Amino acid sequence: MGKLRTGIKGFDELIGGGIESGSRNIIYGPPGTGRTVFAMQFLWQGLQEGESVAYDVMDKPFPRLRAYFKTFGWDITPYEKTEKFIAIQAFPHFDPYPRDPNVIYFSLEDFDEMKRIDKLLSDKNVTRFAAGDFSEQMFSSKDLKQMETVEDWTISWCHFDNIVNFDIMTTATQKDISTHQAVDLDMNKAHNIFLFRFNQETHRRELQIAKMEGAEHPLDWIPFKITAKGIELLKS
Repeated sequence: MGKLRTGIKGFDELIGGGIESGSRNIIYGPPGTGRTVFAMQFLWQGLQEGESVAYDVMDKPFPRLRAYFKTFGWDITPYEKTEKFIAIQAFPHFDPYPRDPNVIYFSLEDFDEMKRIDKLLSDKNVTRFAAGDFSEQMFSSKDLKQMETVEDWTISWCHFDNIVNFDIMTTATQKDISTHQAVDLDMNKAHNIFLFRFNQETHRRELQIAKMEGAEHPLDWIPFKITAKGIELLKS
């Protein structure tokens, strides 16, 4: 399997060229630490390389995501029109507010519908997919047996259809036993885990490659900043 570049200067060199196609990835950390920008930059890089990408934004209406992309100079609207960028919305839709005609809406509670959407993305030759922001509390509300089935499906879908899948997850400030169990399941299933934090001592955002299959990589925390062009790694 090939590797897909993230487009983050210096980062791809740290992980042997990029993220392996067909992998299940977790982007994990508190709000405001750069997780969403990391996923967005990865998708934008795919568009620049002629690939098809998809984003399931769960925590905000999709027009806000379009605007967020644009703040970095990444205009996804032309790519939506050519179906190179496929917009998905698992975030609840409320009447009387209008649905976006360029967005595919579905419910996370409907596993069959989720599989149908995934196969639709495969048929459109999507190579990069991001979803989130998920909260740990949301995972803890799920039945573990059902959650394991969904995870196994997602891993199989990514592997056999050569898709790099990113889930953006927000750490819970407090965790009960059900939250621990659900997050442990999700983490144990992932091929690669990227942790994000804000270092209170240095006042810098940092990321750590906590787990990465089949690639030599550093284990220390890597400082970075968010610029007008996306994420930029800093010297330690």
